[in-house]
Amino acid sequence: MGHEQAAGMDVRKRFQEAGFEVADVRREPEALAVKKNDCTQLLERNSKGEWNPVAPPTFNVRGLDCELEDRGYQKFWFHLGRRFPVRVNDLRTLHHFDEEVRSLLGLKSLYHQSLGTTSARTVYDRLDGRPDEL
Repeated sequence: MGHEQAAGMDVRKRFQEAGFEVADVRREPEALAVKKNDCTQLLERNSKGEWNPVAPPTFNVRGLDCELEDRGYQKFWFHLGRRFPVRVNDLRTLHHFDEEVRSLLGLKSLYHQSLGTTSARTVYDRLDGRPDEL
């Protein structure tokens, strides 16, 4: 299914039929939150009427919607300064969720995305104090 076709179909119905919970977030620009398996993705409709992810998806940990953070040596769930270690099954769940959302929207899967879930935040401690110029 092409992106143009996906934009014309009722996105709410498509996600609900796939087992997602769908909620309106705001009117201008029109936005929806789609949820499934503790994962949430915010979608916005652009001026062409196409639905696109606004940011990377989040994962609910201890009641908090957390972003995936890569610290170089390990991945964490991050929410307002708090970090929780990522479990492998949770990472797989987030990756599958992201793939399913992109598929339902008719978006292309890019190479780095198909290798694994991309992080919302990247923080490498070994770069602290490194001079900006080499």
